[in-house]
Amino acid sequence: MSAATQRHVPLTGTHNVRDVGGYPTADGRSIRWNTLIRADALHRLTDAGRAHFAEMGLRTVLDLRERAEREHAPDAFTGPDPVQRWVPIFAERLDSAAMGLPEIYRRMVDDFGDRLVLAVRELARPGALPAVVHCSAGKDRTGVVIALALSVAGVAPEVIAEDYAMTGEFLGAEYLADIEQRMAAIGLSQQPRDNAVACPPELIHDTLTRITGKHGTVRDFLLAHGATGEELEALRTALVS
Repeated sequence: MSAATQRHVPLTGTHNVRDVGGYPTADGRSIRWNTLIRADALHRLTDAGRAHFAEMGLRTVLDLRERAEREHAPDAFTGPDPVQRWVPIFAERLDSAAMGLPEIYRRMVDDFGDRLVLAVRELARPGALPAVVHCSAGKDRTGVVIALALSVAGVAPEVIAEDYAMTGEFLGAEYLADIEQRMAAIGLSQQPRDNAVACPPELIHDTLTRITGKHGTVRDFLLAHGATGEELEALRTALVS
């Protein structure tokens, strides 16, 4: 069984739900299991899926999608629990259809750092964890936010890049058909098929390098875009066992 398969949470109606627990941190500890989950769209989540999240004590669902994506495929949760938070990373200010993935990631870091940090700050709220972070594929926007959170907790960039690349095992033909249908239904320009599924580890590694090259550390990047030291320490404490 591959590492990706071991981490995969096979919930009907989803493609790419994974637990990021167990990764080692710089201080010799590790990320808590059943605490931070990365996922693709959750609009087709079944009663069994909701029950799974209830059993793990899920407190927050953090949705990074744009308004049109969210309105066409609303998350399948009702009631006050878990708390649903919405932080659209691009805030309808980026048309990525004609861009390659490296450019999208550069723009995400350079132009939307404040949005990325808002998402990380949601995870740092008192009592926010366990949380699920998701977009449509659980790859790009989710990948960067998860990378930032794991960096705060002390996970090495090469480990983060390996986790990011695991998505490639789950976004196959079935996912492509699903996402293309959804994009067409809401009138969004479709990205090239390669963009929809490509997740080379060097892409997230280069993104983290871009952040540290400009700011020194991921922590400094987050502080520069509105996070506080107290929030980042609270997130690290909540994530690490």
